[in-house]
Amino acid sequence: MKMQVLALILILISPFLINAQKELNFEFDYAKFNNDSSSVYMELYYELNPNGMTLIQSDNGKMIEAIIHLEISNLETKSFIVNKDWKLKNEINPSDSLMKSYSGVLNFIVPKGKYSLFISASDAKDPKLKKTYKETISVLPFKYNKYSISDIQLASNIKREDTDPKSLFYKNTLEVMPNPSAYYSNLSPILFYYSELYNLILSDEKTEFELQKYLVNNSGKIIYSNNKKVKQAKSSVVEIGLINLSKYPTGSYSLVCNLLDPITKQSYMSSKRFYLYNPKVVDSTIVSGNLAGVAGSEFGVYAEADCDKMFNEAKYIASQSEITQYKKLNSLQSKREFLFHFWKIRDTDPTHAKNNFKEEYIKRAEYANQNFGWGKRDGYITDRGRVYLLYGEPDEREYHSSEGEMKSYEVWSYHQIEGGVVFYFGDITGFGNYELLNSTMKGEVSDSDWMSKLGKQ
Repeated sequence: MKMQVLALILILISPFLINAQKELNFEFDYAKFNNDSSSVYMELYYELNPNGMTLIQSDNGKMIEAIIHLEISNLETKSFIVNKDWKLKNEINPSDSLMKSYSGVLNFIVPKGKYSLFISASDAKDPKLKKTYKETISVLPFKYNKYSISDIQLASNIKREDTDPKSLFYKNTLEVMPNPSAYYSNLSPILFYYSELYNLILSDEKTEFELQKYLVNNSGKIIYSNNKKVKQAKSSVVEIGLINLSKYPTGSYSLVCNLLDPITKQSYMSSKRFYLYNPKVVDSTIVSGNLAGVAGSEFGVYAEADCDKMFNEAKYIASQSEITQYKKLNSLQSKREFLFHFWKIRDTDPTHAKNNFKEEYIKRAEYANQNFGWGKRDGYITDRGRVYLLYGEPDEREYHSSEGEMKSYEVWSYHQIEGGVVFYFGDITGFGNYELLNSTMKGEVSDSDWMSKLGKQ
């Protein structure tokens, strides 16, 4: 039962799966705003860092080229809202030790529905250097006769004066520079945010709404709050602001905006997660609950290689922002602190001394490495190892040895996931490397003709 519960938790907290190979430094985020009664206006933000990309000679020096591919398809009708490539070209200065990142925004009208969003970015000259994301998005238009609040857009800066109307980031007289990574640090601690309030008309009587803004930490504790009055308005009202994060410790946070109806006291809420890396500030809540904090935990004796190994094994349950954040860490202490918080926020029972979630996951990693390794690859990197880490021991496992021209294969069945799912692994090469050929689980490899790869026509 414990294995099944952990498998369910892993499914819920893992928005995507990560391939353990080199990746392009590419981030994306999106926010939905009001359009009409049947659709929303969606902005998709991206950020590309050229480090590691192929340099191309241009008339003005060096440049890089990237291809962004975006698909947004309706899960019910299978029709595409977007299925398109964009080519990005940017001049760069190779002498810079850290080349600057390039940001952009794509705009779409998206009707009501549930969608699959797939986005990838690759080096035009080295297609293997890429990164992909896949998410499911629900689109509900904002009600035209009810007050509401848009998604929150996190930003690295908001320019109010001397703005450029031709800028990609210009809207409502502002230039809003997005922060798709949702990452802030002691070197860039100012969080800017943008949102829109709609239909702030309740009656002919003059009244005011209350807009409550909070920062909530991993423990659900409000560590910052700010309330303001907002006057009634027929048109949308833009809400922008900034929060200095320099006094808060490393960790994941939520920015919450809550629009309160002064008459009925009903509210409409919007929130956004972000991550802060701030090694100079000690988390007093950890110190009080654990006198030695990180130093007194198992991570206090980890070498850098131990930290990297643990996080590589845990990538399957990490968010994209966490993976990006870990890559930016440049000291042993920062990696120890990161792992301490990484497992702490996943603890299913914080009142218990032992983190059962972490312990179970580490046991799975050890089992995968002992049983599913191939060649010089650790077991957690293989397809069977990945599936085992995410979903645990299958309820049923069938072994089919090679026979004649038919290669050997395995069938894993999980009865408690999505009403029952099956994974088919095959040793196509005949050298013991079992690859995932087909699965009935959503988001996994799907190939009804998988047996033909094993030699059976």
